[in-house]
Order: sequence, then structure tokens, then C-alpha cells
Amino acid sequence: MLKLVRRCGWFAGLTVVLWGCSDDETGTGGAGGTTVATTGSTTSTGGTGGTGGTGGSGGGYVCQPGEATVFALSELRFGTDVAGGWKKIGMNIDGLVSDGMSTDVCQPAAGGFPTVAYPDGDNGIDNAFGKSLLPLINAFSPDFVARTNQQLDQGLFNTLLKIECLPPTGDVTGLNAKVFGGTELGSTPQFDGTDEWPVAPELLADINDPDSSTLIFPNGTVVDNLYDSGPNVEFVLWIPVEFDGNKQVLKLSLHAARVQLDLDEDRKSGKGVLAGVLNTEEVIEQVKKLAYIADKCSDDTYLQALTIIRQQSDIMTNGTQDPALTCDGISFGVEFDMNEVQRGLIGPPAPAPMSCP
Repeated sequence: MLKLVRRCGWFAGLTVVLWGCSDDETGTGGAGGTTVATTGSTTSTGGTGGTGGTGGSGGGYVCQPGEATVFALSELRFGTDVAGGWKKIGMNIDGLVSDGMSTDVCQPAAGGFPTVAYPDGDNGIDNAFGKSLLPLINAFSPDFVARTNQQLDQGLFNTLLKIECLPPTGDVTGLNAKVFGGTELGSTPQFDGTDEWPVAPELLADINDPDSSTLIFPNGTVVDNLYDSGPNVEFVLWIPVEFDGNKQVLKLSLHAARVQLDLDEDRKSGKGVLAGVLNTEEVIEQVKKLAYIADKCSDDTYLQALTIIRQQSDIMTNGTQDPALTCDGISFGVEFDMNEVQRGLIGPPAPAPMSCP
């Protein structure tokens, strides 16, 4: 990875990136600090000045007001291509490596069994969604993963990540980022930076302002081209589903989430991982929508599925474990590819949801 090295501090406009420097008129300039992206203020971690010689000259990348890079999903991977693939997708959310004999985890829900709910993936990866829920979803919507990626290819939906003041090279802290739902593009996406993707009004703080996302990550970092949102953010995936011509939108609201995106050298695309926790009862509400379009509301298997889903709860919604409490969350992990697009205007709202009782 290329890294910027500067010796003198600088700032510009409302959005600022500042590098540390030595103020000595003579002396060896100190080591440059980490870039810090802020809005309306300047901060940095500067180096220590030395003695002898002449200090370095200023300069560096200046982030212009309103400058941002917007990324859109181009592929989602749930680990369904190989047996047990879910074990490698996600993160260790609770910081534990758990199995069916663990005693430092929350209590099983709805009469569930620890040997079913708690075994983690590799190195403690928490992904009960991929382990147990995805097969249930496929029962209502066959080929769910393939259909989802086909719809991404056709531009029928998306999730956008807008990273403000992302420099072309170098490490940086204090990055502000926003998440948007993407409605139908209206054409086949090119994923070359030219697509202007409309945003879903449901995730906007102001339905008249397409940039007013309710999902904001204020403390992101980039180190060696790896963007990290930091822990405990909120994230929403909107995924259209269809069964026999009936359509719904599956809303996956992730709590205690974290996003990591390994950027390519030009920082216009990358591969990433998203992990978090789905509140169990919120998942139940989404499954009721799937059952409705599949005409399963009066089916015994649908009622059984609701109980089975509750039994897959393996964590608390806030991403922790508490042996004194009943699990109320389902861990989630997915890998993805993203490419640069442009944030467009506000798209149409999603159809009114219909669901089983």
C-alpha cells in the first residue's frame, strides 16, 4: 500500500485533514502523524521535533467540502457454496469461542438446545443466521442467495455506503460514513462510478433530503487500505424476495454491527465483511412476510418455523452474553463486494408490507 508522508501541518475549508509537523526552524522534522478527517475542526497526532537540519515543507491531500466516495453492493456471499461455509463468514461478536457445553452464554430461548444454538464458527465467528436461518429462508424462497445476487446484477435494489473525505492513499482516522438503502436503479448497473443510485426514503432522517441518512458511522478508520466502521454501529440490509410472482422486501436490521471493507489500491472498490446481531422478534416479523407471499400462514410448518427460529437465538441483541438472561438475538455474518457509484435522488417507497398474523 502507498502511504503519504508529510512533515508540515495544513488545513482547508470546512472539511480538514491535518498532518503533524515540527515547528523548529532548525532540526530534523518529526515523524508525520496519522491523517484525521473531521468536519468543521482540525485534529492530528503529530510527531516530535528534533535538532539540526532544516524542517520539511508543507503540502498534502486536501479534502474538498462535500467530497465523498459512495460504494454499492455488487455481490453478497453467505457461505452457501460449500458445506459449513457459514463458519468462515462473519466476526467474533461476543469475544468468546463457544460450543454446546459453554456456561458463559445466555440461556436458550423457546426450549432450544445449547448444542444447536451455541457452537460458533471458526475462531469464535458468530453466524447463527448462516448456520440455521438461511436454510429456513430457502424453504420459503428457494435459491434465495442466487436470486439476491441476480437482483443486484439487474439493479433492482442495493445498499450504499458513503465514506466522506476518503483520501486516495494513506491511513486516516475519524472518517464519517453513512448507509443508504438503494431502490431500483432503472438500468443495468455498470459499477464503474457512473451509476446514480436512488436512495430509499425509509432510511432517511428527512424524506426531502437524500443525504440525510439515519445510519451514520462517525469514527471510521482506514489502515493499510482496510476501512473499519468501528464496533457497535447500526446497519440495515434491504433484500427483495419473490415467490410465485409475489414480492416483499426483507429488512435485516443489524445491531452491534461492524463493517470492514478491504479497499483496492485505487479505493474505488473492495471486498468486505458485515457482522452484527438480528433481534429475534424482528426476524420473526420478517419471516411472517415471507410466509405470507408463500401462502403458508395456515401451514403447520410455518408455526413450527417460528419456534425453531427463536431456538436459534445465540446472543443478546447488544452483542454481549449474559448467563442470567435468555438469548434475544441471532448473530449474522455476510461477505460482500462493493464498487463505486454515485448517490442519486430519493426513490419510491417500498410496497406496504403484508404478513401472516
